[in-house]
Amino acid sequence: MNEVKFVDTTVRDGQQSLWATGMRTGMILPIAERLEQAGFDAIEIMATSFEKKMIRELREDPFERLQLVRQRIKKTPLRIIRGRYLAAFQITPRSVEELWYERIAAHGIAQVRVSDSSNTAAGWRAQVGYARKVGIDPIVNLIFSISPKHTDEYYAQKAREAAALDVFRICLKDPGALLTPDRMQTLVPAVLKNVKDIPVEFHTHCNTGLGGLCSLEAIKLGIRCINAAIPPLAESSSNPSLFDVARNARALGYTTAVNEEVLKPVEDYFREIALREGLPIGVPSPYDSLHYIYQVPGGMISNLRFQLATAGLGDKLGVVLEEIARVRADFGYPVMVTPYSQFIGAQAVMNVVASERYKEVSDEIIQYAVGLWGEEESSSMDPNVRDKILNRPRAKAFTNWQPPQPSLKEVRQKYGGLGVSDDEILMRFFTDEEQVATMRAASPVNQDIGTGQGLQSLISELSKRKSVKYIQLQKEGISLTLQSNKKQ
Repeated sequence: MNEVKFVDTTVRDGQQSLWATGMRTGMILPIAERLEQAGFDAIEIMATSFEKKMIRELREDPFERLQLVRQRIKKTPLRIIRGRYLAAFQITPRSVEELWYERIAAHGIAQVRVSDSSNTAAGWRAQVGYARKVGIDPIVNLIFSISPKHTDEYYAQKAREAAALDVFRICLKDPGALLTPDRMQTLVPAVLKNVKDIPVEFHTHCNTGLGGLCSLEAIKLGIRCINAAIPPLAESSSNPSLFDVARNARALGYTTAVNEEVLKPVEDYFREIALREGLPIGVPSPYDSLHYIYQVPGGMISNLRFQLATAGLGDKLGVVLEEIARVRADFGYPVMVTPYSQFIGAQAVMNVVASERYKEVSDEIIQYAVGLWGEEESSSMDPNVRDKILNRPRAKAFTNWQPPQPSLKEVRQKYGGLGVSDDEILMRFFTDEEQVATMRAASPVNQDIGTGQGLQSLISELSKRKSVKYIQLQKEGISLTLQSNKKQ
């Protein structure tokens, strides 16, 4: 098999990594049909981390986004990515998990890519079961990390455990951009040898500038499905550029199952939005050996920068990254993926702000130390750090605590009552009734972002390019052609 397929990550991981999940629904809709026409194997549309951001800050309904996108993307599978728990930073009741799967299936989601923070089969098994029950294809993330225990043998065993489940596909996922072409040479064969006949796809980031090269190595080593983004939402801390990976794959003799001509206007469209809104544009990153020490995932780094800047601590990023590396070592080198990467990042910020390590800790960190997030996690911690965290009055509240497991009837009563839809109940679970009401009172989704007022700036930007000789505008039977008078 010589054909390489692609999963589009532009409106999910691309904007999460570069725009801090600030992309509005109206920014997606004008190009949705082009994504449909391009021939992607799947399109990632959302992560479970989006709900709070959309409701609280964007004042948008995440389920409405799914509905509006599905109206435009009817054939290509839409995908959501999620972690061990639905609410990533708290242990979610099983009834809420099952309800969420029912609702995303009702809104047309065909695939869910699931992660377990520690690559544990028990965590995967639960999510695979939920997904299969409602007819969604589950994809298990085999998350790469660097530590003494994350060896080829470790990943071979985890690949076997994943393949023993009823999974649609396995994804070798490198959220921290930690892989190198050299490391791929033994890792990929170890995984492929142990997955039976289950297809494997590859997902990485570009923080160190190696994402594109690693994607090509994955192809050469036998993986035939690559996660990639469309510029300007590729590169930097995002995923590799679809155009670059496809072009280089063809140069190596492979065929590519994607129509790049259909997607070139998408690049121009998002570049115009980035210029108009003052949003970051992805560029190739220089190699950074320090990145392998702090291991911050691509989807987290933009949020970390944003939050520090908002708090007036933008100049502390370097110090915080160094502290992240120390906290991770204290915690026994957990995989830097949601929610553990955020736990460690938040703790590092608290340590820096308080000028004393572990003077202040969150409930989640106490739960981690107690073992509620896993016995392996707790036992791997530095004993002195664990004792310092647990030697405080608040820790006693979690010593014998078990997460509550309300029934679906009780969940509906708590968050809704008669006449409240299940979508509304889930949104209230993610935030609260007041914030959902505020979101509802906001202006409806603008389905024409990127057109109208942005047209002038788009024409201005295109006119600066020497390669552009003509600009043709077409709408409802009207055609207008603008010709450049620049000397070639």
